[in-house]
Amino acid sequence: MASKFQNRLAGAIVLVAVGVIVLPALLDGDKKYNENEFAAIPIIPKPGDEEDIEAIAPIVSTTTTASSEGASEAMLSEAITQQQNEQVETRPSTTSPAPSVVEPVKPDPKPEPKVEPKPQPKPEPKPEPKPQPQGKAFVVQVIALNNASKVEEIVAKLRLSGYQVYTVPAKPVNNKLTRIYVGPEASRQRLEAALPELNKITGTKGIIQSYKP
Repeated sequence: MASKFQNRLAGAIVLVAVGVIVLPALLDGDKKYNENEFAAIPIIPKPGDEEDIEAIAPIVSTTTTASSEGASEAMLSEAITQQQNEQVETRPSTTSPAPSVVEPVKPDPKPEPKVEPKPQPKPEPKPEPKPQPQGKAFVVQVIALNNASKVEEIVAKLRLSGYQVYTVPAKPVNNKLTRIYVGPEASRQRLEAALPELNKITGTKGIIQSYKP
């Protein structure tokens, strides 16, 4: 596109230059020719020549020269203006739009689940063994059974009533005789006082015996 516009501009300049050089030369030749004609005309016209003089149109060379030069300058100015406008239209824009800044979206922090501590199971309190009486001691044999579940039931009732109980053998076994004892106790009188209640719990009559570890 630029080379095409430059060629057009160069052609316009050449035409203007030719017009500027050639037109004045042509006009000067006409001027000299007119001057010779004017010189040949006598100062005092002859009778009958006044009509011929009035019929000759005046030749204005200055106006023609000025108009030719003005037309050449106008053509040159128009060509230059047209090329500048076309160059402005075809010139690509060098400014690039500023990139838009996108702020990153911060994710909302997820609440951490609370870990509740598991309750520790409380250890079952172990019954404190009663101190063995010094010297001679006594026990009450409340009952003897060969049914292990029945033995465990009676032992549980006696312990809930606050008595110290043990069995022989220590672990009841079905179809094997198991004896239930309350004690040992150093005071025989205390065991004798407890016999009625023990008999009521077991449904039998207990027997006080010496304690044999």
